[in-house]
Amino acid sequence: MSEPKISPAAVVRALSARFPGWTIWWGEATSRFWGMSRRRDGLFVHIEARSAQEFVQRAREMDADAP
Repeated sequence: MSEPKISPAAVVRALSARFPGWTIWWGEATSRFWGMSRRRDGLFVHIEARSAQEFVQRAREMDADAP
């Protein structure tokens, strides 16, 4: 028996709950997770990630580096 596949929409909801300052979506054409956030200095940053795990790692790095 194979494990059920989690839908990208469910993953986006979970990521959005974890990173409320980010706008996160799944790219149907790219099969990637995308995110955008405004830093405290007003600049926008964005992420493109192949997996939810990669998104979490990159968002944490960007949030830690934010001025």
